[in-house]
Amino acid sequence: MFKKTILALAAFGFAGSAAAADMEEIRERGTLRVAVAALSPFVIKAEDGALSGFEIESTQAFGKKLGLEIDYVEKPFCDLAEAVLSGEADMIASGYSNMPERRRLLDFSLPYHDTEYFLVMSKAKAKKARTLRGMNSRDIAIGFQHGGVSGMVANGEFPGSDLKGFSSFTQILDALDAGEIDGAVLFDPYIDMAKKAGGVKHVVPHEFALTRTIEAFATDQNSETLHQELNAWVIEQDLAGYWDALEEKWFSDQYAVASAPPPYACAESIPVQ
Repeated sequence: MFKKTILALAAFGFAGSAAAADMEEIRERGTLRVAVAALSPFVIKAEDGALSGFEIESTQAFGKKLGLEIDYVEKPFCDLAEAVLSGEADMIASGYSNMPERRRLLDFSLPYHDTEYFLVMSKAKAKKARTLRGMNSRDIAIGFQHGGVSGMVANGEFPGSDLKGFSSFTQILDALDAGEIDGAVLFDPYIDMAKKAGGVKHVVPHEFALTRTIEAFATDQNSETLHQELNAWVIEQDLAGYWDALEEKWFSDQYAVASAPPPYACAESIPVQ
């Protein structure tokens, strides 16, 4: 999927390797600390706390390549960047989109996935509003994820709506199911889950995506060697068809499930980033 993009970017920004303290320290430690947030199917948290999903499988494979154990550092999605910047984690792997706001703080590897965001709305409210512009109304409550792309989209496209932030998409689905919000900015598989929310029929009232993002691994801007190791591995796996196979596996109906509610939350005062 990303072969042409990856190889083109690699020609400009990836050339050879250089010794850097970041990988020396990681190898001495013997573990790679990966910041994750429950975000199905990238990171699926079971009721017993076990982690699985697209990012868990991929980072385990990366750790095996480097001969390192993986130590997962669970955080609210809104705190993933801070986990790396504070030194608590070495990298982020959580369906994390490469956005300009985040590039000011972090370095991103070459991409391995892309995501399209849509508004899912109760059929009754969508019919009443008629157009996306009509949904910019204080009597329409739209949910989004704190610290995520859905928040950027919600604030950019629906500033006149009653916007409500949540710590996870699991909580957004629960709010839709309970009728606490009329709609939400979501991506698959959450779109299909929202359509099946009990009690209220939900639809996607527009044809084209509100935005499309690319997902990549994020590191500290000083972690040059880790960044290069990630780029080399992303290219290698792309040429082998690994990313397409991983997407086909984890984005199937079998794994398109919401994670258990995470035992952490974003403070309401944290702004969308």
